[in-house]
Amino acid sequence: MISLFICLITVGCSNTSTLTLEEKVDDFEQLYNEVKEGYPFLEVNKRLYKEDWLENKEEFKTRIEKTSSDEDFANELNSIMRELHNGHTGVITDASYFNMLKGVYEPLGWYDFFDDKNLSHLYNDKEKSNGYGMGSGKDIELKDLVENKVGYIYIPQMNSASGSIDDDMKRISSYMEEIKDYQSLVIDIRGNMGGNDQYWVDLVSNISDKNYKCKGYRLFRNSSNVIENYTKARNVKLNNIDELPILSNAPKEATNIFTHFEYNEEVVEGEAKDPFKGKIYLLVDSDVFSGAESFAIFCKEQKFATIIGSQTGGDGYVYDPVLFKLNNSGLIVRMSSTMYLTESGICDEEKKVTPDVVVNDTIRYGIRKMDPCINKVLELENIQ
Repeated sequence: MISLFICLITVGCSNTSTLTLEEKVDDFEQLYNEVKEGYPFLEVNKRLYKEDWLENKEEFKTRIEKTSSDEDFANELNSIMRELHNGHTGVITDASYFNMLKGVYEPLGWYDFFDDKNLSHLYNDKEKSNGYGMGSGKDIELKDLVENKVGYIYIPQMNSASGSIDDDMKRISSYMEEIKDYQSLVIDIRGNMGGNDQYWVDLVSNISDKNYKCKGYRLFRNSSNVIENYTKARNVKLNNIDELPILSNAPKEATNIFTHFEYNEEVVEGEAKDPFKGKIYLLVDSDVFSGAESFAIFCKEQKFATIIGSQTGGDGYVYDPVLFKLNNSGLIVRMSSTMYLTESGICDEEKKVTPDVVVNDTIRYGIRKMDPCINKVLELENIQ
């Protein structure tokens, strides 16, 4: 299942007010209550950013009351949601991004609002788009950093620019055949904000002949109707939170605000006929998020690669954000649906992936002697 990219948004709403002040406030109250009851990272947000989002309710309401148009209202709501500091959480105001969501989720039947008539005036501008969808983004790069010694694969997003993961994997498989006897391989996911987890699973399968199991737990606040309907729609195999094993690293709220959890076991089967036997390095930065974060977690826990760069962006191994519609404006809200804990109980959204080798300057050039992360690889490999 896709874990969709963050988008920088532009508003498709009207510059005039069709909503009354009361309707705006009611929509805010609905949004606030959904976050209060179902959002998984309220306590994490307090610890990381030293601010209690729920305590700011009156300030938020004042900001809503001062909005002068529907567009201003939508932007302000989104700004309020961004104060949760989570890339899977925000208000959808971009028409093209909404249409992409509709194309992905409507066939699954999880939501009943995509064809509501009161959405048409919000999401009818097909020209406005700032989001990444399936079959969009940059192409992968396959090249040698050092001839006959160091291979390099750059993956800008966990989706194919052509729309076909299989096509990308055929190219990667062919390249891996060329470099199978090389000293080392660099996989560069700096700037990769996620996509489809199947992408990196297939990548590992094309590189290795080993089978891997990455275990963990997904936690849900199923006392929220929005979350409960979502877990039912997805047929999540829920366990009562009282059955969660004692995890020494788990955040204290794991057993007091969450109601259920699901065991997660990611099985990656190695299918490479000529597996790569050299050293593998993974380059990361703070933009690595969602599906790319899942790959970083996998590399860290399974020791698949030595990780170089800076701390990542978090929220890996989770399910898709849950969607819900605000009653008056019809605006669609995305909200992170799950807290993921590693096998030892580490909350990835809070602790994220710390590299094995920290490089402060993670700017990507992809060129030997100009790229600090690549230079670190060459230093570790004793290559001048």
